Amino acid sequence: MAFTIRLCPYCGGAITSDEFGYYVCGECEKRTFRSRSNSKAYLLNKPYEEEFSSIVNLIDKDPDDAVSKIEAMMNENEEPNADLYFTRGFAYAADGEEGKAHNDWKKGLDLITDFRFIDAYIVGVCKRIVDIIIMKEREFIQFNPIEYIDQISTEFGVKAGVPCKGIFYITVYRNFRMKNQAGELDEDDDIYRSIILKLLNKILSYGRDFRTVNTIIEEVLEDFHYNPDTYVEDDNLRLHMCSLLKSTYERLSENFSEEHIARIFRHWNDSNMFDLEYWMDEL
Repeated sequence: MAFTIRLCPYCGGAITSDEFGYYVCGECEKRTFRSRSNSKAYLLNKPYEEEFSSIVNLIDKDPDDAVSKIEAMMNENEEPNADLYFTRGFAYAADGEEGKAHNDWKKGLDLITDFRFIDAYIVGVCKRIVDIIIMKEREFIQFNPIEYIDQISTEFGVKAGVPCKGIFYITVYRNFRMKNQAGELDEDDDIYRSIILKLLNKILSYGRDFRTVNTIIEEVLEDFHYNPDTYVEDDNLRLHMCSLLKSTYERLSENFSEEHIARIFRHWNDSNMFDLEYWMDEL
């Protein structure tokens, strides 16, 4: 699913499109990938792209074999690089080993030195987090996806020195919705509804561009067949509140300039938006 943005999701700077499939920020130079499901984005234009891509292709078919191949490569390198750790983490995630995946992602994150491409790793991690969530829900295994995402996104934010929670939750949401649209969750309607509403609550709290938030609210209202005339009977009070919030954003921002919107964006970060969680819960 293509990701349309108007500002850099990390610093709020002006962006331009690039032929390689990402937006480029004119200020922080970070690349934001338009595809939020490209699990190979972190390998783009690297000398081992083809070799690693074959392992990534193997992950969904045989994650254990993928782990073995990655570990063989690690043994050949005295100092494994970030991409080896992230790739093994993706394989662990596909096998339901969320703890091992998280540990490898942390190791890989510690080895990253060029944070202009941090978004490529966020895309891969978020896609695999969705796989973990679905697997745990289907197998009725106790797992708190919000705590998991919060912890990982905070670690990325601290290491990269930029707010990351908003883009994390938006990317997880995008991947979850894509799976639903592709029919992969046709028999898991309860899972989709439960998880999407949890993700939406975090997006409302940490989404720094209200225009993106409004688009997501509109999508959720459509997916859940929200009807403003029957929301009480349909037990859709939460969706009704989201609809009202969207309308309020639109009304208040009617005469906002692009400069004004950018100033609002830059005012918010993961720390001061944390307080919004309380008010969203109260709503």
